Amino acid sequence: MPLPKNPAGVRYKSSNAYNCLVTFLQPNAGAAADGTPNAPTVVRENVRANVAQWRGKEADKTDTRVAVSSYKIIIRYPKTWSVDTGMQINLRNQLHEIDSFSDPDGQQVELHIWTFVTDDTVSN
Repeated sequence: MPLPKNPAGVRYKSSNAYNCLVTFLQPNAGAAADGTPNAPTVVRENVRANVAQWRGKEADKTDTRVAVSSYKIIIRYPKTWSVDTGMQINLRNQLHEIDSFSDPDGQQVELHIWTFVTDDTVSN
């Protein structure tokens, strides 16, 4: 199915640009009777996405320095499920917190999601 023509001038990503698979998680899955939080529930797995680092910065907190990396994740607009800012996105064992999202032209073709990762660790 070809992409629709866009009167707003936004250029949509080609299918080749969606080169990452991400999982959307809902961390607010309630709690057990003893108050222990339940594990996050999977909302949607294997969603094709285009991921690009947006910026990195350090934030000074009391007696510590915290590294924060921001990303822009673009997916095809979800038609059968919903996204909210309380969700998390898992990308190759890296947990992204959703900061905000937008439909840049209001045509429900692409969803642009801004996320951040705090104090990430690279491991084998």
